[in-house]
Amino acid sequence: MKLREISIKKFRSIEDLHLSFEDALGAVQPLTVLAGPNGCGKTSVLFAIIQTLRGLMGYRTDDVPEPGDYDIHRGKNGDFFAKVAPSVSVKLNLEFEEDELMAIKSVFDDTQELHPDQKLPAWGGKTAQVEWKYPPALGPNGERRPTWYVDSVAPWPAMHWFKGRLYAIQGWRHRMLKDPNLIDKVGGPMLFPQDRSLKHRVTGSGSKAESEQETSVWEILRDIGQKATSPQIVGEGIDASFQQQAQKWEKRIQLQFNHVCSPKEYLGFVYPPNDPSGAPYFKDGDAYYPLSMASSGEQVVLEYITRLTFPRPMNRGLILIDEPEVHLHPGWVRQLYQALPKFGEGNQFIVTTHSAELRAMAAEDGLLVELGDLQH
Repeated sequence: MKLREISIKKFRSIEDLHLSFEDALGAVQPLTVLAGPNGCGKTSVLFAIIQTLRGLMGYRTDDVPEPGDYDIHRGKNGDFFAKVAPSVSVKLNLEFEEDELMAIKSVFDDTQELHPDQKLPAWGGKTAQVEWKYPPALGPNGERRPTWYVDSVAPWPAMHWFKGRLYAIQGWRHRMLKDPNLIDKVGGPMLFPQDRSLKHRVTGSGSKAESEQETSVWEILRDIGQKATSPQIVGEGIDASFQQQAQKWEKRIQLQFNHVCSPKEYLGFVYPPNDPSGAPYFKDGDAYYPLSMASSGEQVVLEYITRLTFPRPMNRGLILIDEPEVHLHPGWVRQLYQALPKFGEGNQFIVTTHSAELRAMAAEDGLLVELGDLQH
C-alpha cells in the first residue's frame, strides 16, 4: 500500500495543505522527509494519516489521541463563536500493488471463518480515495458515528480490501494461512511517535498512558530469544521451522541495529551468569550492558527495527516516524536515514524532522518537503 497524496483541511495546526509523495515521474518515493519548525504541522500530517486509516484498517494505537473539538483548526483569530462551526477533512489517495491485491484475496479466503458475514467484493482497480471528517456524520439513528468512522471510500468496493493487513495478522497468529508468507505481501500503517512513552514501549516500565503497543520490545526480544535457543518441544508448539524463523528474526535485528549504531552491537537475548533471568544485551568495546541500561538512542533504533521485524518483516507498509533525531547522535541520524529504505521490501517511509542535517540530506536526494523555515 502506498500513499500518493494527502489533502488536509482544518486539522490541528493545519488550515489547508496538499502534499504529494510522488517523484517527477509519478512514482511514489520510498522516503519523504517533512521538515519545519514547531507548530508548522509536521506531526499533524502523521496524525491525520492515522486518524483516516485506523478504523478502516483496524490499526490500534494510543499515541494518536482520540480527536476532539480542540483538533479543529480555528484560524489565526481563533473564531470559536462562528455561526457555522468549521470541520476537519482529510483525504488520502492510496494505491495497492497487483501482487498485494492477490495476497489480500487469498487472506480473505483462508480466514473466512473469522469474518463469515464479510465477503470480499470484486474490485478491478488499484487506487482508492479515502476521506475522514470530524465531527463524524450522524448515523441512521441520529447519533454521531465513532470518531474513527471513515466518511467515504471511493470506489466503495475498495473499503473491504483495506482489511487485508488485519486479517493477515489474525490468520497468521491462528495458523490459518495456507501460505504463511502471505502476511509479508500485505502492507499497513505503523506509527513511531516521539518519546512520550518510550520507556514503557521498549522496556515495559514507566507510564502506559500513551503507549502505542501493548507488548514491549523487551518482551518481544525475550520471546524471540527463547524460541531461537529452545530445543524442539512439540508440546509447547516450538517446532524446528519456528525455531529457524526465530533465529532469523534475531539475526535480522542484530545486523540492522549494528549497521545503524556501529560500533555498538546488539547481542540478542542473553543469559549471563550474573543475570539468570536474561535480558536483551549490548556490547560497546569491552563493555556489556542490558537494555535497561541502554541509551534512549539505542532504545529508539531497537524499537524501530524490532517492530518492523516481528511477527513478520513489514513489507509494503506505510511507516510514519516522528522526529527520529530527538535522541540520536548526528552520525546515527545519517546512518538511520541511509538504512530506512532497506528495512523491509517496498515500504514507504514518511519522516518528520527538526534536524538541519537530515533536512540537507533529504534535499540533496530530492526527498524533502518544506513545511516552514527551520530558522524560526
